[in-house]
Amino acid sequence: MPRPKTITDEEILTFARNLFLKEGAKASTRTLAKIAGISEAVIFQRFHTKEALFFAAMVMPSTQIDDIFGLVQPGQKSVATNLELLSLQILDYFREVMPVFLSLLSHPALNKQTLLESHTMPGIQLSTKLTEYLNAEAQIGRIRTDDVAAVAGLLIAYLHNLALSENISSSQPMGTENSIAKAIALLWTGIAPLS
Repeated sequence: MPRPKTITDEEILTFARNLFLKEGAKASTRTLAKIAGISEAVIFQRFHTKEALFFAAMVMPSTQIDDIFGLVQPGQKSVATNLELLSLQILDYFREVMPVFLSLLSHPALNKQTLLESHTMPGIQLSTKLTEYLNAEAQIGRIRTDDVAAVAGLLIAYLHNLALSENISSSQPMGTENSIAKAIALLWTGIAPLS
């Protein structure tokens, strides 16, 4: 009869995620075992290889798209205000994801296939949903319909870049909300309805 588990796989993955975020892919399973209060053998019984453990632990947080986009309704408030609200929520999500994303990118075994097999592409999902929102605003005449997908892509790329810059910089940026407001104002000049 097998012994009962004293620690769940999810608990091991939580310890591993924290260790990999702190030390990178080079973190030792010996250190992980010590932190988790288990033997290294338990780690390898459950995950077989350090690489498998790494990729299981370094899963990006899921995108709460409905929560983010539930804050705005086409035709309600100004489009610029809605875009600022969405931008702040999307930036918060990217801030949460960025450390995991950068750790994944640093692993020597990562390739496109591995990434696509184990992870969703939140930037694509967010861009698609933002495009849908902008299309809805365009249909009711609150913005121009030139190319809302390009506008969504620009905004998502800008927010992703903000989160990346914050993550790799030694100092925290000042005035993020002001920076987002200025970016929205610039975008607005390109999508505002013609008078």
